Amino acid sequence: MGKTELHIVGIDAAPLWIIRKISKKYGLKGFEYLIDNGKFGNLESTLPPMTGAAWPSIYTGLPPSKHGLMDFFTINSDYEKQLVYFNESVSEPFWATLSKQGKKSLVITPAMVVRPSKDPNIDMVTGFPLPAKFSSDKIKNEAIKYDFLGEPDIEKDIKSGSMSFEEASKRFSESIKKRAELSKSLIKKGDYDLSFTCFTETDRLQHFALNRDDWEALAYPLYKEVSDFIEWLINNTGIKNSERSIMIMSDHGAQPIHNKFLINSWLINNGYAKLKENIDSAALAYTTREKLMSNKALRQIYDRMPKTAKSMTRKLISSSGVNVKEGIYSRMHDFDLDMGNTRAFASISNDPVSMIWINDSRFSESAVKHGEKAILMGELIRGLKGLKTEKGEKLINKIVDGKAYYGNTRMFIPPDLLIKVRKGYTIDVFNYSPKRIFMKPEPAKGGDHICEGIFGFMSPNGKFLTDARRVKSVLDIRNIVLKVLSRG
Repeated sequence: MGKTELHIVGIDAAPLWIIRKISKKYGLKGFEYLIDNGKFGNLESTLPPMTGAAWPSIYTGLPPSKHGLMDFFTINSDYEKQLVYFNESVSEPFWATLSKQGKKSLVITPAMVVRPSKDPNIDMVTGFPLPAKFSSDKIKNEAIKYDFLGEPDIEKDIKSGSMSFEEASKRFSESIKKRAELSKSLIKKGDYDLSFTCFTETDRLQHFALNRDDWEALAYPLYKEVSDFIEWLINNTGIKNSERSIMIMSDHGAQPIHNKFLINSWLINNGYAKLKENIDSAALAYTTREKLMSNKALRQIYDRMPKTAKSMTRKLISSSGVNVKEGIYSRMHDFDLDMGNTRAFASISNDPVSMIWINDSRFSESAVKHGEKAILMGELIRGLKGLKTEKGEKLINKIVDGKAYYGNTRMFIPPDLLIKVRKGYTIDVFNYSPKRIFMKPEPAKGGDHICEGIFGFMSPNGKFLTDARRVKSVLDIRNIVLKVLSRG
């Protein structure tokens, strides 16, 4: 077995409540051992709590304003969304810093890292959201041996109904197992100081599963494979004998979603944004799958249908038409807005924490003068704070000033407001209705994010435990990783 001093396991969208619930019910020994014998608690994510922003903050110890990723996308002055990935040349990840100290790292599928390292001290398989790439033929050949060439790209099949949730759970858990076997093989053969293995299948399944009655049965196989990998690390790498350290973490957590707040509906209906004159809400695209999945009972029946029956059902629903006058929602995007007459718009982050931009001089068709911005922001904040759910409960939990959070960053055009909704809700920036600001979530939003992920740590004879107790945020991870592996 190699000399690896620190093993890190990343689990995308793993909150404390899911870990405790599933571990207690199914007896997942890897998680149970860490809970009983180490430091185990919550880890505060970024705003929004998104994979795109949070994992780079874990790698670098920097906030989004400095590493450049506020989400999977940024927006430019012409309102165009641009896909972004982690750029090691902009901000240095901990494995690159360790390499400068002469330390060797195994880095398996780090989320948002899409270019394999060329550093001889770093063996790498790149991660979500692009197909896997390899730092060397040696690593690629080992991955082929274990049939791991990246995570399965099956979201479209799940959304279309051509793949059942049970099959998706199976495919994702198999992917986790193959990656774990690859990591174990390389750890045994390699002479590493650090191993970091990141699993993102948990998040991808939970988006579809968490508001279903059978969510535990769907999520359990994935968490079992991760727990089995943790258990193997504890029993086979010196961790149980207090010779090595282990850390587990998540970029953010997850929750079931029961309703969505249509933020652009609210902005349009209150006169802050305007649709283009030639955009008829009835003509905006509305998918058959979304129509079907708005009804929970129908969705459960549909999921159990054979593939042929699913196809016939979709055709039948497609022929039935959509009655927009009854308040049925429609699909929209930023380019459907008349920006010259839009003072504020929501974009990018479809999340329980979403973003609003004031359409000022940063944009090509600005509609708000400098002296009007503060007044408009105050008006928006007051209106948002007064919003109630269908049950009369307060909808907005928190509003954060974008300038206060992002500072004077030049990495992207920062939003002016960050809006956080209450538990069980998420914010939708894509859909619009002239009559409603709430809708039931489509399948891909059955679960969504929360700001609290997990952090767990064990080290030889309690060493570094004081430091571990100070870890509260994704920004704190890098420092403790470097401290555990420091020359001293």
